[in-house]
Formats: sequence, C-alpha cells, structure tokens
Amino acid sequence: MERDGTQGADSFEGSLNLVKLAPDSPPMLSDKPMIRELIQLLLAHNVTHVVLSPGSRNAPISISLINHSEFETYSVVDERAGGFFALGLSQQLNQPVAVCCTSGSAALNYAPAVAEAFYQRIPLIVLTADRPQEWVNQGDGQTIQQKDLFGSHVRSFQELRDNDDDQWHNYQVDYLILFLY
Repeated sequence: MERDGTQGADSFEGSLNLVKLAPDSPPMLSDKPMIRELIQLLLAHNVTHVVLSPGSRNAPISISLINHSEFETYSVVDERAGGFFALGLSQQLNQPVAVCCTSGSAALNYAPAVAEAFYQRIPLIVLTADRPQEWVNQGDGQTIQQKDLFGSHVRSFQELRDNDDDQWHNYQVDYLILFLY
C-alpha cells in the first residue's frame, strides 16, 4: 500500500519479493523431451506468462522457461502467494497463466488460488514436478500422491511421465489446455 492508502505498482511487488527474471540469460534448455514438448505446447496455446515457485524438482522446467525468449517469467517463492499472483495476472491479461512448483506439499499451497480460479472461471494451469511414482508412500520428504490433488476444483488433470512417448504428451497437454476454454 502507498502512504495515501492506494495500491501502487511497486508496493505489491515489494511485498512479495517478486523478481522479474532476466530474459538475456545464456540459452539453457532442458534436454528432457517431455519438458521441450510442454514448452512448445504452452506456446502453441499462447500461454506465455508463467509464475515460478522455484525448487529442485521443477528446476529443469523453470530454467527452460526462464531462458526461452517467448516467456515472461515471475519468481514468487511462496506458493500460496504465487498462486494468487498468477490468478490476478490471468485476470488482468484475460488469458491463461501457468504456475509451476516443485513436488509434494508445495503444490497444496496453490489450492486456494486453484479453487478461486475454478469458481471465477479464470484459466490457470498448474504444473507440478512430481517425484517418481515408485517413491510415493515410501516415507520420502515432499513425496505425496499428486493425482487429482485439487479434486473437483480443476477441469482436468493430466500426469506426464518421462517414459511416455511424445505423441502421448502432446495429446495430454493439448487436451488439458483446450479444456480451459
């Protein structure tokens, strides 16, 4: 808030420690086909704004998005704040915005924004970097069941795996993004 009680552009950014990531970084894209496909499909559907809540599991996605010249990326460390920032951004831009976080309970922090997006019909794409399925229910930290994590508050849920073929990834992501409209 500004001293006069109004909300200034800098005050909101400062309160979240929002950092606009540099687009002029040396090109560094993931060598994982699934991530390359995901990026191409986001672009094909005009999803160019992504809010990143950085972590080790989503680093390959984040680094690829940051270093791709066609994406506007925003880093918001706190997932709950990041979810609501993405919701507001999608509302202002009148287009889908993606949020991306690491695995486990980090994704649960997006739930309030996901529910708001669902009921307000604001297109929000949630990308989570889940751990391998064989690690789930083994007592590993940040390893929870992510399938249908947001329940009935999402229009669609798709799970992508490294060992799936590219055509299957294309189908799943296309289906997911087209379901937003």
